[in-house]
Amino acid sequence: MKPAATRLEWDQAVPAFERPLFAAVRPLLIELGTARWPDLEQLNALAASRDLVNAWGVPVRFVAPGAESASAMGYEIQIGESGEIPTRDNWHDLFNALQWLALPQAKAAINRGHVERLKLGGTAEATARSAPRDVLTMFDESGIIVASADESLLDLVRAFRWRELFVERRHAVVSEMRFVLAGHGLMEKSLAPFIGITAKAMLLPVAAGTSLDAAAAAWLGRDDNLADSRRLAPLPLLGIPGWDARNEDSRFYDNAAYFRPGRRGG
Repeated sequence: MKPAATRLEWDQAVPAFERPLFAAVRPLLIELGTARWPDLEQLNALAASRDLVNAWGVPVRFVAPGAESASAMGYEIQIGESGEIPTRDNWHDLFNALQWLALPQAKAAINRGHVERLKLGGTAEATARSAPRDVLTMFDESGIIVASADESLLDLVRAFRWRELFVERRHAVVSEMRFVLAGHGLMEKSLAPFIGITAKAMLLPVAAGTSLDAAAAAWLGRDDNLADSRRLAPLPLLGIPGWDARNEDSRFYDNAAYFRPGRRGG
């Protein structure tokens, strides 16, 4: 059972789940119930009801962490070989479990990418992540899926043209773009969002109705997307319409320290 202090944290956090930042996992939280901290048995019941599997078709289960999962190699290979995901009693690991349930294909693709490269590179890869594993980790921890059939909107994200995107084309953003917070580390930070909170955006030029889980998994399976972390575009989360009440005032976007004009160099 969670200690009393953490139960209090849970009670205080429940109202936050109504925010758009938690839309990807809100149905799961409703299914779990918000009366108490979800335990492994509850999470595994959800996994079984959804026939949740990893990239090799092995059923996924959430388990208490052991010594073998302490290293990056041990953690990823344990998931790949046994389907067991080490899950501690904390926000970070809870949101990781919820993202496995919400985006199973994308999470499986992330794990596959890690396992294949770890087995190929061995200790050297485990000690110093290659560029592809950096991209996988960045998306897993801090990613957001941004989708639109109108690629000109995605181009505005790539170009850091925040005012044009969020003010001048605000109606199009609301009606033609989808935003799905996918990073479990970023979801933990979103319990107390702050000016400066920024996601790593996977930009998907896909039609409305496309499965974003499947599209994200396909993106993560392409070597060219993993070759350079700049394929993930920085996106100030609180600028997304509806994600923070302050952005209803266009002056909110005048904060150049948050809505930066672009990358320096490169």
